[in-house]
Amino acid sequence: MKTRINIAKVLISMVLAVVLCACGSQPSPQGQQKAETSAQTEKAKPKTEKPKQASTQKKKADKPKKVRLTEDNVVEELTKYGRQNPEKRVRIITSMGTMVVELYDNTPLHRANFIHLVKEHYYDGTEFYRVINNFMIQGGDTDGYERRAVKEKIGKYTLPPEFREDNIHKRGALSMVREYKDNPEKRSSPFEFFIVQGTVYTEGELNGTEFNYDVKISPEHRAVYKSVGGCAYLDGQHTVFGEVVEGLEVIDKIAAVKTGQGDWPLTPVTIKMEIVK
Repeated sequence: MKTRINIAKVLISMVLAVVLCACGSQPSPQGQQKAETSAQTEKAKPKTEKPKQASTQKKKADKPKKVRLTEDNVVEELTKYGRQNPEKRVRIITSMGTMVVELYDNTPLHRANFIHLVKEHYYDGTEFYRVINNFMIQGGDTDGYERRAVKEKIGKYTLPPEFREDNIHKRGALSMVREYKDNPEKRSSPFEFFIVQGTVYTEGELNGTEFNYDVKISPEHRAVYKSVGGCAYLDGQHTVFGEVVEGLEVIDKIAAVKTGQGDWPLTPVTIKMEIVK
């Protein structure tokens, strides 16, 4: 009898042990909730911080470094800049009205240089500082130290001439200033430009221009100079790289202002420029 009781006790003890082990191996609801919360917290952590930082660094790395232009690198750098900046139209906002100029594709270095200066806001705050009625209005500079410092930062260089047979100094032509002394290549100043007002020619005056200035004026160009006018004797001397396509009347308004020493307008004619989108 005792033996049977002892066997029964042993069996009961073994069953209780199995039940307790099974219960101990299951996670409690509280422990399960903690694990789920931990997983949710992990998912909720922002995972965009590092990519954002990397993106910012990439943008900084992608931003092209400004290169100071020199006589040695000007062709290479402006050629590269021209490919990356194909704009051709510029709005010239003056204190006497607004003009729009269109730059020529066949003068790529002068076009790229002008677009570069406009985008760098170089011309903002400059003036038409030399004005001669029935001739031209010249701008792109001021008389202050600050402007000289800006020029120095952009670079010290000149532009190789880009003379093209079809680009003539008709009324509204946009052309670049150049030094006449010690400049056999007729390289352009990179900053100063002029816009032609000019006069209407007669046949005899065109013949005289050919003789006196050793230029050849084609029949097509003669027709232009006799109808819209211009400055025929400047052809082959300065690079024409664009023309006014809107606001031709503004040229006449500026050309008519009163001037003082050096043909400088007595009332400043200020300039601001922007790319036409």
